Amino acid sequence: MIFIDRKGGAAGALCDSMSGVDYVARLQSELKQRYGKNTVAMSSADGALHTALHICGVRGGDYVFVPSYTFYTNISTVAHAGGVPVFIDCDPATRCVSELALDTAFLWAQLQNKLPKAVVIDNAFGAVADFDALIPLCKSYGVSVIELACDAFGGKYKGKPCGSNGDLGVISFCKRVSGGGGALVCGDGSDEAKAFARIVYSDGENHDYRMHNAIAALDCALLDPADKITERAKANLELLLKITECIAPPTDGDAATYAFAKCAKHAARIKDEGFDVKTPPPVHTLSQYSDRPFFEHEQGYCVCGAYHNEYCLIGLDMSAGKRLKLGKLLRTLCL
Repeated sequence: MIFIDRKGGAAGALCDSMSGVDYVARLQSELKQRYGKNTVAMSSADGALHTALHICGVRGGDYVFVPSYTFYTNISTVAHAGGVPVFIDCDPATRCVSELALDTAFLWAQLQNKLPKAVVIDNAFGAVADFDALIPLCKSYGVSVIELACDAFGGKYKGKPCGSNGDLGVISFCKRVSGGGGALVCGDGSDEAKAFARIVYSDGENHDYRMHNAIAALDCALLDPADKITERAKANLELLLKITECIAPPTDGDAATYAFAKCAKHAARIKDEGFDVKTPPPVHTLSQYSDRPFFEHEQGYCVCGAYHNEYCLIGLDMSAGKRLKLGKLLRTLCL
């Protein structure tokens, strides 16, 4: 993202990182102020999620409730941590974890006398979940919430930054701070996180998830441009809504990483025109997870399946000219 480094801040920070300035500590301090919680820098979102699962007590054979409408590596990380994924459908309004499906899953687990160790709630592709409904439900069963904000950096839910709504948050920089990368674990348990990620000495289970100082330097320098990119993406979404009716309206606190466009059958055409397009399948439909439990939003109505068949995701980080081109294209395709 050096094209945005107009004042040379990123280049200067990178040089400073090689001369002993501790940018990891600086990044953690700056984002502790932003999120109002302790933060621990990690090398990747997968490492941060693995760490958060460990803090929640996930060990071999434990249930972890996970969204099906998410990026598949999140579920791979749960499996790697020893957890058994139990898939939850999404809500048609928020496009994130469904309260109805989650409630049914809790009742099912309670009947087995085996509640999950954690519930993972993803702000799916920039949409933001209804935490006012989901968190009290999880708390009523005494289960910790891990909020994934990998696609929601810069978003807020009712004034709270995405990543700070659960017991633990996993915040990735890769979508907005692409000059650096890495991730944060946000919340209580920072000492345990540092030991698990080999930031401090530990004779227990640990993995080398430390963030490199040079990466932290780039992340620090690009936080302000990342906020500007988020605002530009939100503005692009708002303007596209005025051009075509095939774009789904934003959710409460939408981080606007991707537009949900009701034109999945035209995804290849839109991609050929030079736009960032994704058509993620529900993870519970992948062969390696086909034997795992899945709870629908309503009996006989799989919301994430309907999304996969009808909608595609289009990246919203684009110039005004490209936005206008996309609006015209969508209006043509959706007529």
